[in-house]
Amino acid sequence: MKNKKTKTEEIAKEEKKKKAGKKGFWGIVKEWTDALVIAYVLAMFIRTYVGEPFKIPTGSMTPTLVGDRAADFDYDGDGEKDLVLLKIYEPSPHLHIFYKKNGKYVRNEKIYQVSPSVISAIDSMSKIRNDMIIVNKFAYWFKTPKRGDIVVFRVPNRPGGIWNRLKPIYIKRCVGFPGERISIEHPYILADGKVLDEPEIFRINEYVNDCSSKYYTSEVVPENQIYVFGDNSKNSLDSRYWGGVPFDNIKGKAFLRYWPLNKFKFLK
Repeated sequence: MKNKKTKTEEIAKEEKKKKAGKKGFWGIVKEWTDALVIAYVLAMFIRTYVGEPFKIPTGSMTPTLVGDRAADFDYDGDGEKDLVLLKIYEPSPHLHIFYKKNGKYVRNEKIYQVSPSVISAIDSMSKIRNDMIIVNKFAYWFKTPKRGDIVVFRVPNRPGGIWNRLKPIYIKRCVGFPGERISIEHPYILADGKVLDEPEIFRINEYVNDCSSKYYTSEVVPENQIYVFGDNSKNSLDSRYWGGVPFDNIKGKAFLRYWPLNKFKFLK
């Protein structure tokens, strides 16, 4: 009798477990909703405070980061593929070539007299390239940018500037700090009269005085601001044109390019 009672209890327990396992339609909906809400909140937290993807919209940081119609093409015939920007739709169609030597980009030039056959060859292999990067949002919570950092920031909204509410976020390289006199003596940047040579980009890159309608020579960086220049000095509106970036405008540091996949690298 006792064994029979025990079997009955076991059967009842099994039935109870089966019923508990059947959640029903609304139970499943609630479970998925809870999971999605948690995932969304976590994603927003990461995007706001940790890391955020950012698409390079222009060519102002070429050759480090590209946002233009570009092709890898051995223009000078030395066996290394140079980076060629095709500016065929501009008022003055031309090529902007970043020459590579020993695996590094060492100089660049704009070429306006280009044969149709070369234009056609480059056009056939070129494509719109917008590099995708990850921005470290907490990089400057407890410290300020270092010279050479690639910083993402809200462009200052000031008279004569380039602020646009539809495109308020920019990316450039930090070159100067409060109180420093930043000058350009082609092809170098100087801080308080000393040529910048670290990081390496400052030694091998070319910086020019002309910046749109302004001819930049030297300026002292205002208090609580940094100066930022584009790596593509011949085609960048930056602190040469509109001045410094307040510390409060800085959103983070670009540290990783994840697209295109064949250009995946940590940035410096």
